[in-house]
Amino acid sequence: MAQIVVLGAGPIGATTARLFADRGDRVTVVTRSGTGPRTPGIDRVAIDISAGSLDEVVAGASVIVNAVNLPYAQWATGWPPIHRAIMAAAESSGAVLAVAGNFYLYPAGSSPMTARTPIDPPTRKGAVRARMWADLVQAHESGRIRTLELRASDYVGPQVVSTEGAHAGPRLVDPVLQGKRAAVVGDPDAPHTWTAVDDIARTIVTLAEDERAWGRAWHVPSAPARSIRQVADDVAKASGAPGARVSRIPRLALRAVGMVQPQMREIVEMLYQFDEPFVASHEETTEVFALTPTPWAQTVDAIVAAARARISGAGATAAVGATQSR
Repeated sequence: MAQIVVLGAGPIGATTARLFADRGDRVTVVTRSGTGPRTPGIDRVAIDISAGSLDEVVAGASVIVNAVNLPYAQWATGWPPIHRAIMAAAESSGAVLAVAGNFYLYPAGSSPMTARTPIDPPTRKGAVRARMWADLVQAHESGRIRTLELRASDYVGPQVVSTEGAHAGPRLVDPVLQGKRAAVVGDPDAPHTWTAVDDIARTIVTLAEDERAWGRAWHVPSAPARSIRQVADDVAKASGAPGARVSRIPRLALRAVGMVQPQMREIVEMLYQFDEPFVASHEETTEVFALTPTPWAQTVDAIVAAARARISGAGATAAVGATQSR
């Protein structure tokens, strides 16, 4: 029975923790508030990673998973101390450090991206991730740590139907289910790779303890690319809702909102990912580890079921509140 430490309890962290626990591992989930899955085999610990040491919690661990997810506006100042603390924990414990990564460090216009696409980030956030990866590679090659990065695109699945920042989350799915028009960023017809959260977790669990994976990055297997309009159409068909309607939010409107909302200002910087094809290949991961993506239709069905449950639950809660206020 392995001892696993998962940092972060968002969709990726929580799903990965459950998957490790399901196979019988002892799992500790670390967040600032001590939240996390309430599942047998999973302990929850409250630590501010940016200010405290992880040495005690990672002692004896065989794998550390970095699934921390910071708001965009905090990346420049928030990631460096967290990154340093996590690297120090990996070095002190000897645990393999598996990092949940993304495609931000690849240059614009490089589709189809592979794990060997040259690193040349076109944005400030991409530069942050590129520096982090360079640090990890240097530490690995010097023998200080053992590490790997599992890179994924925008994630989808039942775990993100409540995640406001997700491009295929409630701001797209809810209007489609309700027969309303969905407002989206970027070109709604540009092909885009989407990665199921379940596949991210499965790839982390499979590769983290496999020596063949260490010292480099791998792409998480993802379903064939779908434009945002196609995703909306798929959700509509799976749910029996009227035909999906999507409209692009004008760039000027996004910039105007960004003047008062830091998160939207940061999204504007990432528009290149939605204004043009943003497609990734996972062929090497499949060839080496025999991992394949969850069928797209299965992911869409799970999204519809979870979104419907959330919407109906919110409606029931609102109705109870209205009754109690009378």
